[in-house]
Amino acid sequence: MKRFALSLLVLLACVSTVALASGAGDTTVSISGTATVTNGTANGDTVTVTPLDRNYRRVGQSVNATVTNGTFTAANVTNASLYYVRLSHDGLAHYALTNETDGISFDLGPTLSGRVVTENGSAVSNAQLLVASPTGPPVGQVNASENGTFSIGPLKSNTTYTLWMRMAGVPYKKTVTTGTNATNVRFVKRAPTDDDGVLTVSGGNPASHVMQVSPRQNSTGLSVVETLTVRNTGDRPFVGPVRVALPNGATPTGAMFRNRQTTFSRQGSDVIINATIAANDTAQIGVAYDLENRSIQKSVDHDTDRLAVVLQGYNLSEVSHSPNLRPGSAPISMLTNDKALRSGDEIQVHVPKTAQQSANGGSGNGGNGGTDFPTVVMVLSFLSIVIGGILAYRAL
Repeated sequence: MKRFALSLLVLLACVSTVALASGAGDTTVSISGTATVTNGTANGDTVTVTPLDRNYRRVGQSVNATVTNGTFTAANVTNASLYYVRLSHDGLAHYALTNETDGISFDLGPTLSGRVVTENGSAVSNAQLLVASPTGPPVGQVNASENGTFSIGPLKSNTTYTLWMRMAGVPYKKTVTTGTNATNVRFVKRAPTDDDGVLTVSGGNPASHVMQVSPRQNSTGLSVVETLTVRNTGDRPFVGPVRVALPNGATPTGAMFRNRQTTFSRQGSDVIINATIAANDTAQIGVAYDLENRSIQKSVDHDTDRLAVVLQGYNLSEVSHSPNLRPGSAPISMLTNDKALRSGDEIQVHVPKTAQQSANGGSGNGGNGGTDFPTVVMVLSFLSIVIGGILAYRAL
């Protein structure tokens, strides 16, 4: 459970530990607001304000303030585009992300309560639950009783929270909105499934399936990294193998699950990665491979909403592709799909040697070689930001 909680702390870690971004403003502002608690008081509670830029990087030191008579003011906060505000009350943490300097309000009151049960209604004793805020970071943890009951609060009104539970390595997830169904929550521990029919490639931002194609080092072939956002559409956790189809002639060199390098196996033309995905949750899966030839011809194993093929260092006008792909309107060479791909659909991309661009922008035989899997994934994450703008442009 501790490792699971740490995964949800990523956003907070980024906010609190990233080095100050260059170009932060020299002026300061005061951040003020109110904090109230139904049938209680927030007086004496600590409010922490962290200034951020529009890319959510910290641009100044965090500043603490104390709630007095239901109000707080954090002085000398670096002037910024965004402010991440955290209220600590009675062992729980509450958050607000705002671009305003005043009028920030924490109104605490509702309690989230319910029972953890099995599918046949039996109590799940002593389950440890983690409650996450709408922005992702954890609000707090609570242990269920012997008969499975739990209660945590006070929380913010009319706010959607996510309940997480992990038992025997299997993740469980449930969303609850305070003020509607938060006082009689039935959190069911369902038996997991290994039926990959519940999986789709969807929900990724900016694209659910990204293929980064680059020149292979000291070779005429290609290096490819595929990253898929896999969604479990079922009502129970998925625990089992996830298949990623490889093109003919591909040699896999690495795999990733939830941004961590992982083991994989090969079965026919597929790479197999073991995954655990909570019901109605997503996870990123990645595969890196080398190709001796210059053609990518493969089927997709799961229904896919958005695909992006990033052709790093290539002239797109010289690249041929299947009819279900088209050039994207972008400052980088990219192919995308016009409509959703179905499981079994085939895509084809041929990248001739003449399409490779030299450092000065012309065609040539030069170019940077491929890298090992972890480094390529970091590059891919950077390129995804660019692709996000491209796909947003398509949607307008």
